[in-house]
Amino acid sequence: MKTYMALVLGATIGSSIRYLLYIFNFSAFGLPLSTIIVNILGSSLAGYYYGKFQNTAYIFIYLGIFGSLTTLSAFNLELFELLNNKYLFKAIIYFFLNIFLTFVFFYLFHIISIKLAN
Repeated sequence: MKTYMALVLGATIGSSIRYLLYIFNFSAFGLPLSTIIVNILGSSLAGYYYGKFQNTAYIFIYLGIFGSLTTLSAFNLELFELLNNKYLFKAIIYFFLNIFLTFVFFYLFHIISIKLAN
């Protein structure tokens, strides 16, 4: 139960930070920057603190705060581990699946929702 509460508290903090930046709606040259800022922030923090936490602290910080702040931090952590272990082909496949396929599914389900609404 202690680890679950750590997760809930961390997720509350991370999602609150993400939403706060969303409210500010930063943009430049027509590009929405709030998500990029939050992804860079979360990934930077995840990289900085990589391997420095265990057990409940790991759940609170990595899964809770960074995980709800951005899923990109988890993606970068797993990609880094594949590359660090010299699994280059697996890293390329993992990168492709996460970036390309998730966008394709986002787009497909968006189209499906539009079709169902009509």
